[in-house]
Amino acid sequence: MSDASSQTPGRQGVDLLLLSASNYPALPIYPYAFVQVSALAARHGLTTARLDLLHTPKGEWRPVLAAALERTDPRLIGIHLRQLDSIFIWNYAETDLPGAPAVRRNSYWPVHETEQLIVMLRELTERPIMVGGFGFTSQAVALLERLRPDFGVVGEPDQVLARLDEVLAGGGPDGGGPDGNGPDGNGPDGHGLDGHGLDGHGLDGIANLAHRRGDGFTVNPRVFLPPADRPEYTEDILRDLLEFYGSERVLGPRPEVHVPVEVQRGCPYRCYFCTEPMVKGRQHRVRDLDVVMADIRFLADRGVTRIWLVCSEINIGRNELLFELAARMRRLNRGRARPVHWTCYLLPNPELERAEIRLLLESYFEPSWNQFGSYDDENLKRTRVPYRARHAVLAQVSWLEEEQAFLRARGLPLPQRRLDMFLGNSYATPGTVAATLRTVSDLRLAERFDDSLVTRATRVFDLGEGLIGEPGDAVYSVGPQGRLDTVDLLYPTFSYPPALVAALGDARAVDEFFAHVEATYLSRAYRARLDWRAFLVRHTEAAELAGWCGRLTSEEGDTSAEVRAIRAELAADGGTALVKRLLDPTAAPEPEGLDALARTLVELVVAAGLPGVREVLTAIGLPGYWDDRAGRTAYQVCAALAARFTRVEEVLAAARAAAHPGDPAVPLLAVRYCLYDNNVVLRPDYTRVLFTA
Repeated sequence: MSDASSQTPGRQGVDLLLLSASNYPALPIYPYAFVQVSALAARHGLTTARLDLLHTPKGEWRPVLAAALERTDPRLIGIHLRQLDSIFIWNYAETDLPGAPAVRRNSYWPVHETEQLIVMLRELTERPIMVGGFGFTSQAVALLERLRPDFGVVGEPDQVLARLDEVLAGGGPDGGGPDGNGPDGNGPDGHGLDGHGLDGHGLDGIANLAHRRGDGFTVNPRVFLPPADRPEYTEDILRDLLEFYGSERVLGPRPEVHVPVEVQRGCPYRCYFCTEPMVKGRQHRVRDLDVVMADIRFLADRGVTRIWLVCSEINIGRNELLFELAARMRRLNRGRARPVHWTCYLLPNPELERAEIRLLLESYFEPSWNQFGSYDDENLKRTRVPYRARHAVLAQVSWLEEEQAFLRARGLPLPQRRLDMFLGNSYATPGTVAATLRTVSDLRLAERFDDSLVTRATRVFDLGEGLIGEPGDAVYSVGPQGRLDTVDLLYPTFSYPPALVAALGDARAVDEFFAHVEATYLSRAYRARLDWRAFLVRHTEAAELAGWCGRLTSEEGDTSAEVRAIRAELAADGGTALVKRLLDPTAAPEPEGLDALARTLVELVVAAGLPGVREVLTAIGLPGYWDDRAGRTAYQVCAALAARFTRVEEVLAAARAAAHPGDPAVPLLAVRYCLYDNNVVLRPDYTRVLFTA
């Protein structure tokens, strides 16, 4: 924790102690609110100190808070509530969800933590407490009743800080306190909320302030304010930020952290799932770019090389702001030994030409995370996002290809890629899923991603028009002890897409389905985990495999490293040692290359019996598969089989029936290879969702 260097004349303490107990442990972020509130406070001659409790074990909160209070002696304690929960269903599920990230379930409860923080502060000090932040603003009225602070800030605190002396005189202990000199705020000096001094009614003209009135709270009229018109970062703030992350993660040779700088505030769009327009306003206000660059230059001159430009979307309605920032970043980076990389949220509409993407990359722009709801126009229209499938697809492909070319041209490694999609949005249907997966298959997008993550449920809010989306009767809330009896939006509240729940049976079935989709149709994750040695163990016997190997000794064909290695083993002892290593489960662990040998051996065996294999594959609906298997996607293979069969067992039965009675084993091995390599799962319910026309 750092204290501001200058103090209010006549006082030894600071005006405002900023605290946070709402940081998300899975993605720790130094509160940008600390940066912005400190800058606003300084503008009005107020001093601040800051303390994020993420790195402080709960058992140490009391002594740490007591020391901070003694050291800073604040006039007011400001608590930042950044978010109400993670918004991700897997953090609050009753069991680990299939295909979800590895998380500590039921461990992130920022509202509960903030409530405990306030209780502890009440025991340690009589100083007034004010709560604000994005999460607080999204549910201000309910949170005021739940947390019972002295004050709240709904949105920006500019006017509250400008008139802080009035606020404290009207509601805080220094001016009579929310409780006055008695428990009901009606002390004999008349300084309580119901007394005759500056009371709650005198605070009504301070925009965005929430304050006590009797047993309840009054929330003053809301105003939406533009970003700061002067730089926000100082040496003191940067020192705090480096202490929070560790200098190496920010300033080291491989920095992990993006440092935020606001460039735009507000959003005019009405995406059904998003609270940002309600919190930040529907008018987007662009910050003075000279001021933005002053903050970036300050950070860059002190070794920061990754910047996150804070905005709803950088290209609302047009791309000019994006291009102007790229030009300024190129000028900033000219001559710098360590260029500054930058990123921000970026819509796929308006579209970008390939040449424009290259210019952005040359300015050290890093493509930002984006999670499209689907590649289905009707679904995107219902979710109210400001783009359609063609925009999303074009952006996905263009950025992938241009960044890949950019990195390769400079000898830089390609990053791990994950395809994130909100296929579980409230309006998703079997048609939505099928249309999206067909597009992914046609473009062979899955091959370009190491992994995928599908958000399979909506975090439900009330944006003033009732619950968002189409939650129906399936919406539910979760507390630390499990599901609640009633819906309470202060707790994590979720709804799975009703149409998919109806098609698949229940929410758990939706999770299992999307886990299959993630690994099989949206990425190469499944194929990366294939164990071909285990495949051989399951589907061959030692004598059978040795017999097949005997037929391969004189075969010609592929001259890959794996083929050459197998032929060397065959020449040495007929493949006896190789077969033993591949099939003996007690054999010592082998180098990674053994799995590739196992796969190649299967392919060589199948190639040796190709005429019979082709006949069987044609019989089950996969003509030409073996000769063109690299050109078939898992989605195409499964679609062809699902058109004829309802279970994998039916495929195998048909293959047996079509195989030559003299030697059916090799064609059956080829069919099993196809099923395994493409992760074929045949179920009537999956077929209805995956392949709906």
